[in-house]
Amino acid sequence: MKCARCGAVLNGVPATDYERRKLPKSSKRPERMFGGFLCPRCLREVLKDVVRAAVPK
Repeated sequence: MKCARCGAVLNGVPATDYERRKLPKSSKRPERMFGGFLCPRCLREVLKDVVRAAVPK
């Protein structure tokens, strides 16, 4: 699978549909925010943007 934002390959996610089908639901994606959708680098950038937008100037 690839990151939805930058297209990088996601680590910790089985590469093929065949491998993913054999696993239980909890093992199909990492157990963190946006696990299986965003890579850690993009997640960090998104969270920074959200926090910076929420802080009043």
